[in-house]
Amino acid sequence: MSPRYVIDGAASRVVVRARSNIHDTETRWMGLSGAIDADADALVAGSAAAEVAAEVAVDMTRHDAGDFLRNRKLRKDLEVERFREARFRLDRLRDVVARGGGSFAAAAEGAIAWHGREVAVTAAGEGAFAGDELRASARFELDVRGFGVEPPRFLMFRVEDVVAVEVVLVARRRG
Repeated sequence: MSPRYVIDGAASRVVVRARSNIHDTETRWMGLSGAIDADADALVAGSAAAEVAAEVAVDMTRHDAGDFLRNRKLRKDLEVERFREARFRLDRLRDVVARGGGSFAAAAEGAIAWHGREVAVTAAGEGAFAGDELRASARFELDVRGFGVEPPRFLMFRVEDVVAVEVVLVARRRG
């Protein structure tokens, strides 16, 4: 079994950039939790057989869109009081490439469950091991309509259906 790394909720985050033709909006979610099981030696060697499993939960009520009005609007439009948690499940890593210095790059395939629906995602990412710490980041685009959510409108402009998502995870080895 691979060592378990527990996500540090204070150091990890999800940043969503919603685009529009007038003004882009950035929202940060800081309430992350979960665990990653990872074979560090195999990952940093670029092994396609590296064992990795991950479950990440995001507290959707803990977001910051930059000001009170945007936060209130997102809370209502995304129904975060009703759908308080989004979950990501990593199904597999592919195209694992060693980068040296304890780091690697890979494509992460998995699914996000939220609003009673599940949406498949593939993210380009990288990670690094240093001592008992794993730092990983990934980027992907997500069509929010897959969750049955209409993109929010801010004043007179509507954001696009597809948002850019960046995830930064910091996890520490348990035990």
